[in-house]
Amino acid sequence: MIKKKTYFLVGFFVLAGTLIAVGTIVWLGASQYLKKGDRFVTYFDESVQGLQVDSSVKYRGVDIGMVEKINVAPDYRLIEVVMKINFTGDAANKTIAKLKMAGITGIVYVELDHRKKGDVERTPQINFEPDYPLIPSNPSEIQEIVSGVDDVVKKLNKVDFKAISDELVSATSSINKFFSGQKMTKIITNLENMTDTLADSANKLSRMIGDGRADEIITDARDTIREAKATIKKIKEELNNMKLAETTAKTNRLIDDLSRRSKVITTEVQITSENLRRASENLDLLIDRLKADPSDILFSDPPPKKR
Repeated sequence: MIKKKTYFLVGFFVLAGTLIAVGTIVWLGASQYLKKGDRFVTYFDESVQGLQVDSSVKYRGVDIGMVEKINVAPDYRLIEVVMKINFTGDAANKTIAKLKMAGITGIVYVELDHRKKGDVERTPQINFEPDYPLIPSNPSEIQEIVSGVDDVVKKLNKVDFKAISDELVSATSSINKFFSGQKMTKIITNLENMTDTLADSANKLSRMIGDGRADEIITDARDTIREAKATIKKIKEELNNMKLAETTAKTNRLIDDLSRRSKVITTEVQITSENLRRASENLDLLIDRLKADPSDILFSDPPPKKR
């Protein structure tokens, strides 16, 4: 009876343990499917080494989902990553995906961040229709460093170091020829002559100062300036004595008087000219009458008396 009871307890614990293990496995597997969220897809144009199914998907460091699938894209060029995320915002139009490494463990996860200007231009171009809403991706920081190094290496390879070396050698040779040529020798000779001339001038000036001639020249210049100032002062006084303003007023009055007299004389001349013209006309009429009828003057009636 005791043995049967022992077998029963052992069997019960084994069966209970098996049921618990199966339930745990089922719960863990079902929990992945029971998680809330929508499926999105992104494509990376780089290696995804370290990214696995069930890897985290984070938005600025906060877990919002997990990676469900990792496949080669239909164009056999990009890597397709299907994600299930719980994000209340417009993830397809407002976020950008990027691979990031978790410390030094080698584990990689997908980091989502707010999309900035220029991020979409750096995302890989696809020529097929994705099965889920597309979240654009950008190269990871490591990929950007590697790309930058590759660009630098390509630019260095394009540089013609031999041509640069030849130009440097040619420039050095030209400089050596210039400094050792005749032009440089003439320049140095001219500089030496100029230096000697300046030294002679300085010596002459020193001798003049020592002899006192410089003081005489300065004294003469001062006297000349003093005399010029005195002359200018005398000229000013003479101009003031001449009373140019009164002279100008008298001249204006004389001109006005002459103008009036000229006008009177002109008027009298015009009157005299008019009288002469009329007398000439009367004389012409008299001559015409004498020619026509000479007896008219002798036998004609006298003119009527003026009243």
